[in-house]
Amino acid sequence: MAPIASSLVSLLLVLPLLVSAAPSFTYPSNIAGLPRDATHLALDEQSRELIAFSGNGTHLGRFSMEARSELPKRDTGSCATMSSTDVQTLPGWNTLKSTAESNWGTGSYNVVTNDKDYVNQPAQSCVSTDTVQITPSGTPSAGQSCTSQTSSSNGQEVGTSGTIALQHSSGTSSSTTSTVTKESSIAVGVSVSATIGFPDIVDITSAFTFTATFTNTLSTATTGTSTQTSTQTLTQTNVAGKTCHLEFTTQTCTITGTGEIPMIATGWVWFEYNSATDGHYKWALSIDSTLTNVADRTTFIQFSSTTGTTTTSNYSGVCA
Repeated sequence: MAPIASSLVSLLLVLPLLVSAAPSFTYPSNIAGLPRDATHLALDEQSRELIAFSGNGTHLGRFSMEARSELPKRDTGSCATMSSTDVQTLPGWNTLKSTAESNWGTGSYNVVTNDKDYVNQPAQSCVSTDTVQITPSGTPSAGQSCTSQTSSSNGQEVGTSGTIALQHSSGTSSSTTSTVTKESSIAVGVSVSATIGFPDIVDITSAFTFTATFTNTLSTATTGTSTQTSTQTLTQTNVAGKTCHLEFTTQTCTITGTGEIPMIATGWVWFEYNSATDGHYKWALSIDSTLTNVADRTTFIQFSSTTGTTTTSNYSGVCA
């Protein structure tokens, strides 16, 4: 049989075997021209082309592995490469496995991710772009979590009578130390960045966010800071020869809490068979399209936190 005819027969045999996985594929592939609704791939090792199919078995065409477009852009440090072992710890792994075996058989195969031969189909676990909220322990209040004291600034000697402008910084600054209490089962030991949110607590602090780098290893700690202060000026009447200073209230608070960082799997997992199925040894599934329920491809880094806040307020000028 001629090569072209053989290729067409191979494709026609493949189509009935493809099982519908999920509606539309949203992960942005970086093979130039690869359709966004591609959910299944076969590797033609002779031509070095990818044969793409949609979830309902529609043949979408052939695409050169050499024609690469840019990788999806994410914040630095927000993703970690997944190993084949990592993929098999996903909550939805059994769905990936059964989908592959329904399409391409239960014969002997290896599960492969991030193969150097097709780097354009990466498998990654990425931090959710949503802000991770810290949940305070109990019901913190100024009376239970804080102490207050009167403080004073350095004095400024006045040469002549009149008024003097005294500048000060008013508001709240905070520092949060977070310690990993449970690792994500994926990418253990890898460091990732996340945006952390702290809630508004009456008489303590307004809500704030900060960025922190977490290492996915038990008991490792990271610290993030936030400053919500502004410089203000207080005008004080003075008398020549007096020294003027500011008196103000300093409130310090300590609040414990917990949080968890979602790590969401995305990309492709390859099933490399020892015997050809429909003319091909290597087949890939889109993790995103097969596991349409995000929970099936999500693991978590859990952490405890201790937040210290310092608030200065109630400024008054004193000349003596």
